[in-house]
Amino acid sequence: MSKRRHITYEFDGDLPEGTGDDAHWVVYTRKNAGGPARWAGYLDAVDVDLALQYSREHYGLDEACVGTLIHRHDAMTDSEYGLEPLSPASAKGDDGEPWVVFVQKGRGNIHIEAGLVHAPNARTAIARGIASFAGGKVTNVRVVLQADCHEAMQEDLAIWREHDLSYKYARGYSKDVRAKWRTFRDEADLEGYRAGDIKEHF
Repeated sequence: MSKRRHITYEFDGDLPEGTGDDAHWVVYTRKNAGGPARWAGYLDAVDVDLALQYSREHYGLDEACVGTLIHRHDAMTDSEYGLEPLSPASAKGDDGEPWVVFVQKGRGNIHIEAGLVHAPNARTAIARGIASFAGGKVTNVRVVLQADCHEAMQEDLAIWREHDLSYKYARGYSKDVRAKWRTFRDEADLEGYRAGDIKEHF
């Protein structure tokens, strides 16, 4: 064995307590200010601050958005899943805490924020969510206490949000390529190239 493997390390005092297992978080992105939050994916983080940071750095870079919304996976309650739309409900009332309602418009579709209901518990929140937002057109309703939802808004996003990232998206790539062509060639040359390129590859 090398000498390095025989070294005994000594520490002053006990090691700090561990942070525990990572929590599982659900991530949604908001495409524009005032628009609904749309399911984007999942991440693992030990606390809400780190989860928000991860959501900004990962999902905020994956697509154009003005903010992210997250909640712990164990904070959500879903209605039953089915192939057919949920049956209409007539649950009424505004007592209890506010719950954020997400709806899934079809089996396999993503959950999209629909609005708020007030309810004393998750079961009642689901019933009132179905009554308020399902309209016989969604296959699942998800509810999360508003207090358990956390958002990173546009002003909270990292510095890369100030840069032009349009080249990362398909629509931006096409626009950038056209601009570069125009720098050196005229519009007729560009259209001729596009026609030949499409014919050759498609």
